[in-house]
Amino acid sequence: MEHVQVLIAGGGIAGLSAAIWCQRLGLSCLLVEKTDRLGGQLHQIHNEIWDFPPRVYAQGASLLEDLSRHPSVQKLAVRFEEELVAIDRVAKTVTTSKALYRVDYLLVATGVAPNQIPALDGCPRVLPPSFSTTAEATSVAGLDLAVIGGGDRAVESAVNLTKHARHVTLLIRSNHLRARPDWLRKMAALPNLTVLWETEVSGFLHREDRLWLTLASRRPENPQHLLVDLILPRIGVHGNCAGLDGLTMFGDGYLKTDDFQRSDDAWIYGLGDVTNGAAYASLSLAVGQAMKAVKHISMHGRSSTPF
Repeated sequence: MEHVQVLIAGGGIAGLSAAIWCQRLGLSCLLVEKTDRLGGQLHQIHNEIWDFPPRVYAQGASLLEDLSRHPSVQKLAVRFEEELVAIDRVAKTVTTSKALYRVDYLLVATGVAPNQIPALDGCPRVLPPSFSTTAEATSVAGLDLAVIGGGDRAVESAVNLTKHARHVTLLIRSNHLRARPDWLRKMAALPNLTVLWETEVSGFLHREDRLWLTLASRRPENPQHLLVDLILPRIGVHGNCAGLDGLTMFGDGYLKTDDFQRSDDAWIYGLGDVTNGAAYASLSLAVGQAMKAVKHISMHGRSSTPF
Protein backbone atom coordinates (compact mmCIF):
# COMPACT_ATOMS: atom_id res chain seq x y z
CA MET A 1 0.00 0.00 0.00
CA GLU A 2 1.43 3.35 -1.07
CA HIS A 3 1.40 6.24 1.38
CA VAL A 4 0.49 9.66 -0.03
CA GLN A 5 0.47 12.89 1.94
CA VAL A 6 -2.11 14.66 -0.26
CA LEU A 7 -4.00 12.67 -2.88
CA ILE A 8 -5.83 14.84 -5.42
CA ALA A 9 -8.63 13.18 -7.39
CA GLY A 10 -9.32 15.11 -10.59
CA GLY A 11 -7.11 16.96 -13.05
CA GLY A 12 -9.28 19.96 -13.90
CA ILE A 13 -8.54 23.51 -12.86
CA ALA A 14 -9.45 22.82 -9.20
CA GLY A 15 -7.16 19.81 -8.92
CA LEU A 16 -4.30 21.49 -10.75
CA SER A 17 -4.59 24.62 -8.62
CA ALA A 18 -4.51 22.46 -5.49
CA ALA A 19 -1.36 20.78 -6.75
CA ILE A 20 0.29 24.16 -7.34
CA TRP A 21 -0.53 25.23 -3.79
CA CYS A 22 0.75 21.92 -2.39
CA GLN A 23 4.10 22.53 -4.04
CA ARG A 24 4.19 26.14 -2.85
CA LEU A 25 3.50 25.12 0.76
CA GLY A 26 5.83 22.14 0.79
CA LEU A 27 3.24 19.38 0.78
CA SER A 28 3.84 16.20 -1.17
CA CYS A 29 0.97 15.41 -3.55
CA LEU A 30 -0.10 12.89 -6.15
CA LEU A 31 -2.85 13.58 -8.69
CA VAL A 32 -5.00 10.85 -10.22
CA GLU A 33 -7.08 11.62 -13.31
CA LYS A 34 -9.65 9.22 -14.74
CA THR A 35 -9.09 10.31 -18.35
CA ASP A 36 -5.90 10.34 -20.41
CA ARG A 37 -5.35 14.10 -20.20
CA LEU A 38 -5.42 17.04 -17.80
CA GLY A 39 -7.87 19.91 -18.04
CA GLY A 40 -11.25 18.46 -17.10
CA GLN A 41 -14.11 20.65 -18.27
CA LEU A 42 -11.74 23.23 -19.74
CA HIS A 43 -11.83 21.03 -22.84
CA GLN A 44 -15.57 21.65 -23.10
CA ILE A 45 -15.49 25.44 -22.89
CA HIS A 46 -15.61 26.71 -26.47
CA ASN A 47 -16.80 30.23 -25.74
CA GLU A 48 -14.68 33.21 -24.71
CA ILE A 49 -13.59 33.29 -21.06
CA TRP A 50 -13.55 36.96 -20.05
CA ASP A 51 -14.24 36.65 -16.30
CA PHE A 52 -11.02 34.91 -15.24
CA PRO A 53 -8.57 37.82 -14.80
CA PRO A 54 -6.18 39.07 -15.86
CA ARG A 55 -6.42 37.63 -19.37
CA VAL A 56 -9.33 37.09 -21.73
CA TYR A 57 -9.11 33.59 -23.18
CA ALA A 58 -10.58 32.60 -26.54
CA GLN A 59 -11.78 29.31 -25.04
CA GLY A 60 -10.96 26.72 -22.40
CA ALA A 61 -8.10 25.24 -24.42
CA SER A 62 -6.32 28.60 -24.37
CA LEU A 63 -6.50 28.80 -20.58
CA LEU A 64 -5.34 25.19 -20.28
CA GLU A 65 -2.36 25.94 -22.50
CA ASP A 66 -1.25 28.67 -20.10
CA LEU A 67 -1.93 26.49 -17.08
CA SER A 68 0.06 23.58 -18.55
CA ARG A 69 3.14 25.80 -18.79
CA HIS A 70 3.11 26.49 -15.05
CA PRO A 71 6.34 25.08 -13.54
CA SER A 72 4.47 23.25 -10.78
CA VAL A 73 2.14 21.56 -13.26
CA GLN A 74 5.02 20.51 -15.50
CA LYS A 75 6.73 18.61 -12.67
CA LEU A 76 3.51 17.32 -11.11
CA ALA A 77 3.18 13.60 -10.40
CA VAL A 78 0.10 12.49 -12.36
CA ARG A 79 -1.40 9.05 -12.89
CA PHE A 80 -3.78 8.98 -15.82
CA GLU A 81 -6.76 6.70 -16.44
CA GLU A 82 -7.10 6.13 -12.72
CA GLU A 83 -10.28 7.07 -10.87
CA LEU A 84 -11.51 7.12 -7.30
CA VAL A 85 -13.52 3.99 -6.47
CA ALA A 86 -13.95 3.90 -2.68
CA ILE A 87 -12.77 5.35 0.61
CA ASP A 88 -12.33 3.82 4.04
CA ARG A 89 -13.17 6.67 6.39
CA VAL A 90 -11.69 4.94 9.45
CA ALA A 91 -8.47 3.57 7.96
CA LYS A 92 -7.99 6.71 5.81
CA THR A 93 -7.39 4.68 2.68
CA VAL A 94 -8.46 5.41 -0.86
CA THR A 95 -9.11 2.73 -3.44
CA THR A 96 -8.77 3.72 -7.08
CA SER A 97 -9.25 1.69 -10.24
CA LYS A 98 -5.54 0.82 -10.13
CA ALA A 99 -4.21 1.03 -6.58
CA LEU A 100 -4.82 1.30 -2.85
CA TYR A 101 -3.43 4.34 -1.05
CA ARG A 102 -3.04 5.28 2.60
CA VAL A 103 -3.47 9.03 2.62
CA ASP A 104 -3.19 11.88 5.07
CA TYR A 105 -5.57 14.06 3.06
CA LEU A 106 -7.83 13.51 0.08
CA LEU A 107 -8.82 16.44 -2.14
CA VAL A 108 -11.87 15.57 -4.26
CA ALA A 109 -11.91 17.65 -7.43
CA THR A 110 -13.82 15.26 -9.66
CA GLY A 111 -16.19 17.82 -11.16
CA VAL A 112 -19.59 17.05 -12.60
CA ALA A 113 -21.23 14.85 -15.23
CA PRO A 114 -24.27 15.56 -17.41
CA ASN A 115 -27.65 14.20 -16.34
CA GLN A 116 -29.13 11.48 -18.51
CA ILE A 117 -32.58 11.02 -20.05
CA PRO A 118 -33.59 7.34 -19.65
CA ALA A 119 -36.04 7.53 -22.57
CA LEU A 120 -33.11 8.25 -24.89
CA ASP A 121 -30.93 5.30 -23.85
CA GLY A 122 -29.42 3.80 -26.97
CA CYS A 123 -30.51 6.67 -29.19
CA PRO A 124 -27.96 7.08 -32.02
CA ARG A 125 -28.78 10.70 -32.85
CA VAL A 126 -27.97 12.40 -29.54
CA LEU A 127 -25.24 15.03 -29.60
CA PRO A 128 -22.60 14.68 -26.85
CA PRO A 129 -22.46 17.03 -23.82
CA SER A 130 -19.26 18.52 -25.21
CA PHE A 131 -20.98 19.67 -28.42
CA SER A 132 -20.33 23.39 -28.90
CA THR A 133 -23.22 25.37 -30.34
CA THR A 134 -20.76 28.07 -31.34
CA ALA A 135 -17.68 26.26 -32.67
CA GLU A 136 -19.59 23.29 -34.15
CA ALA A 137 -22.94 24.86 -35.05
CA THR A 138 -22.27 24.80 -38.80
CA SER A 139 -22.35 20.97 -38.69
CA VAL A 140 -26.14 21.08 -38.18
CA ALA A 141 -26.86 23.40 -41.09
CA GLY A 142 -30.25 22.69 -42.63
CA LEU A 143 -31.26 20.11 -40.01
CA ASP A 144 -34.16 19.90 -37.56
CA LEU A 145 -33.06 19.75 -33.92
CA ALA A 146 -34.62 19.22 -30.52
CA VAL A 147 -32.92 20.89 -27.57
CA ILE A 148 -34.01 19.65 -24.14
CA GLY A 149 -33.81 21.81 -21.03
CA GLY A 150 -34.89 25.12 -19.54
CA GLY A 151 -31.70 26.55 -18.07
CA ASP A 152 -29.29 29.14 -19.44
CA ARG A 153 -27.20 26.61 -21.32
CA ALA A 154 -30.21 24.97 -22.97
CA VAL A 155 -31.76 28.23 -24.12
CA GLU A 156 -28.45 29.67 -25.26
CA SER A 157 -27.81 26.48 -27.24
CA ALA A 158 -31.22 26.66 -28.89
CA VAL A 159 -30.72 30.30 -29.87
CA ASN A 160 -27.22 29.63 -31.23
CA LEU A 161 -28.41 26.69 -33.32
CA THR A 162 -31.18 28.69 -35.01
CA LYS A 163 -28.49 30.53 -36.94
CA HIS A 164 -27.72 27.35 -38.90
CA ALA A 165 -30.45 24.75 -38.34
CA ARG A 166 -33.62 24.64 -40.38
CA HIS A 167 -35.72 24.49 -37.24
CA VAL A 168 -35.09 24.11 -33.50
CA THR A 169 -37.65 22.85 -31.00
CA LEU A 170 -36.94 23.58 -27.35
CA LEU A 171 -38.54 21.07 -24.97
CA ILE A 172 -39.00 22.39 -21.44
CA ARG A 173 -40.31 20.10 -18.70
CA SER A 174 -41.73 22.88 -16.53
CA ASN A 175 -43.96 25.88 -17.27
CA HIS A 176 -41.19 28.43 -16.80
CA LEU A 177 -37.55 29.01 -17.65
CA ARG A 178 -34.73 28.54 -15.19
CA ALA A 179 -32.70 30.68 -17.57
CA ARG A 180 -32.47 34.46 -17.38
CA PRO A 181 -35.73 36.26 -18.24
CA ASP A 182 -34.15 38.20 -21.10
CA TRP A 183 -33.91 34.94 -23.04
CA LEU A 184 -37.68 35.04 -23.56
CA ARG A 185 -37.33 38.19 -25.60
CA LYS A 186 -34.55 36.74 -27.69
CA MET A 187 -36.46 33.53 -28.36
CA ALA A 188 -39.62 35.37 -29.40
CA ALA A 189 -37.73 37.07 -32.24
CA LEU A 190 -36.62 33.81 -33.85
CA PRO A 191 -39.03 32.42 -36.48
CA ASN A 192 -37.36 29.00 -36.65
CA LEU A 193 -37.55 28.31 -32.91
CA THR A 194 -40.53 26.60 -31.28
CA VAL A 195 -40.92 26.20 -27.52
CA LEU A 196 -42.97 23.30 -26.14
CA TRP A 197 -43.67 23.93 -22.47
CA GLU A 198 -44.38 21.15 -19.95
CA THR A 199 -43.16 18.56 -22.42
CA GLU A 200 -40.78 15.61 -22.12
CA VAL A 201 -39.46 12.89 -24.42
CA SER A 202 -40.96 9.51 -23.54
CA GLY A 203 -39.51 7.44 -26.38
CA PHE A 204 -37.99 7.43 -29.84
CA LEU A 205 -38.00 5.51 -33.12
CA HIS A 206 -34.98 5.67 -35.44
CA ARG A 207 -35.83 5.69 -39.14
CA GLU A 208 -33.46 6.50 -42.00
CA ASP A 209 -31.17 8.76 -39.97
CA ARG A 210 -34.11 10.67 -38.50
CA LEU A 211 -35.89 10.33 -35.19
CA TRP A 212 -39.56 10.13 -34.38
CA LEU A 213 -39.78 11.36 -30.81
CA THR A 214 -42.74 10.42 -28.67
CA LEU A 215 -43.67 13.33 -26.43
CA ALA A 216 -45.53 13.47 -23.14
CA SER A 217 -47.05 16.85 -22.32
CA ARG A 218 -49.45 18.33 -19.81
CA ARG A 219 -50.62 20.71 -22.51
CA PRO A 220 -53.18 19.11 -24.86
CA GLU A 221 -52.35 21.54 -27.68
CA ASN A 222 -48.77 20.27 -27.88
CA PRO A 223 -47.92 17.55 -30.44
CA GLN A 224 -47.53 13.93 -29.40
CA HIS A 225 -44.69 13.30 -31.86
CA LEU A 226 -41.78 15.27 -33.26
CA LEU A 227 -39.57 14.47 -36.26
CA VAL A 228 -35.95 15.63 -35.86
CA ASP A 229 -32.48 14.88 -37.16
CA LEU A 230 -30.59 15.37 -33.91
CA ILE A 231 -31.18 15.87 -30.18
CA LEU A 232 -29.14 18.04 -27.85
CA PRO A 233 -29.90 17.41 -24.15
CA ARG A 234 -29.04 20.31 -21.84
CA ILE A 235 -30.70 19.15 -18.63
CA GLY A 236 -28.03 20.02 -16.14
CA VAL A 237 -25.34 18.12 -14.30
CA HIS A 238 -24.72 16.18 -11.11
CA GLY A 239 -21.69 15.89 -8.86
CA ASN A 240 -19.14 13.15 -9.60
CA CYS A 241 -19.22 11.70 -6.09
CA ALA A 242 -18.94 8.01 -6.90
CA GLY A 243 -16.95 6.20 -4.24
CA LEU A 244 -17.69 8.71 -1.48
CA ASP A 245 -20.40 6.67 0.19
CA GLY A 246 -21.38 7.87 3.65
CA LEU A 247 -20.39 11.50 3.18
CA THR A 248 -23.10 14.15 3.25
CA MET A 249 -24.35 15.28 -0.15
CA PHE A 250 -26.79 17.97 -1.27
CA GLY A 251 -28.76 18.78 -4.40
CA ASP A 252 -27.89 16.62 -7.40
CA GLY A 253 -25.14 14.61 -5.76
CA TYR A 254 -22.82 17.42 -4.70
CA LEU A 255 -20.36 16.96 -1.84
CA LYS A 256 -21.24 19.11 1.18
CA THR A 257 -18.28 20.96 2.69
CA ASP A 258 -17.63 23.53 5.42
CA ASP A 259 -15.96 26.94 5.23
CA PHE A 260 -12.54 25.30 4.80
CA GLN A 261 -13.78 22.86 2.11
CA ARG A 262 -13.82 19.93 4.53
CA SER A 263 -16.42 17.19 4.23
CA ASP A 264 -17.81 15.23 7.19
CA ASP A 265 -14.33 13.78 7.70
CA ALA A 266 -11.57 16.30 8.39
CA TRP A 267 -9.14 14.52 6.04
CA ILE A 268 -11.43 14.75 3.00
CA TYR A 269 -11.89 18.07 1.18
CA GLY A 270 -14.06 19.01 -1.79
CA LEU A 271 -13.02 21.51 -4.47
CA GLY A 272 -14.63 23.01 -7.53
CA ASP A 273 -17.84 21.99 -9.24
CA VAL A 274 -18.20 18.71 -7.33
CA THR A 275 -19.02 20.74 -4.22
CA ASN A 276 -20.34 24.04 -5.60
CA GLY A 277 -23.57 23.00 -7.26
CA ALA A 278 -24.55 24.23 -10.71
CA ALA A 279 -25.59 27.69 -9.53
CA TYR A 280 -22.10 28.61 -8.30
CA ALA A 281 -19.91 26.70 -10.71
CA SER A 282 -17.02 28.93 -11.77
CA LEU A 283 -13.35 28.73 -12.60
CA SER A 284 -12.48 31.52 -10.18
CA LEU A 285 -14.27 29.86 -7.27
CA ALA A 286 -12.60 26.51 -7.96
CA VAL A 287 -9.14 28.11 -7.88
CA GLY A 288 -9.91 29.95 -4.63
CA GLN A 289 -11.24 26.82 -2.98
CA ALA A 290 -8.07 24.94 -3.90
CA MET A 291 -5.98 27.62 -2.19
CA LYS A 292 -8.16 27.62 0.92
CA ALA A 293 -8.15 23.84 1.30
CA VAL A 294 -4.41 23.40 0.86
CA LYS A 295 -3.61 26.32 3.18
CA HIS A 296 -5.91 24.80 5.78
CA ILE A 297 -4.14 21.46 5.44
CA SER A 298 -0.77 23.17 5.80
CA MET A 299 -1.79 25.10 8.91
CA HIS A 300 -3.49 22.07 10.44
CA GLY A 301 -0.37 20.01 9.93
CA ARG A 302 1.83 22.60 11.64
CA SER A 303 -0.53 23.09 14.58
CA SER A 304 -1.04 19.42 15.35
CA THR A 305 0.90 16.28 14.40
CA PRO A 306 3.78 16.96 11.99
CA PHE A 307 3.79 15.09 8.71
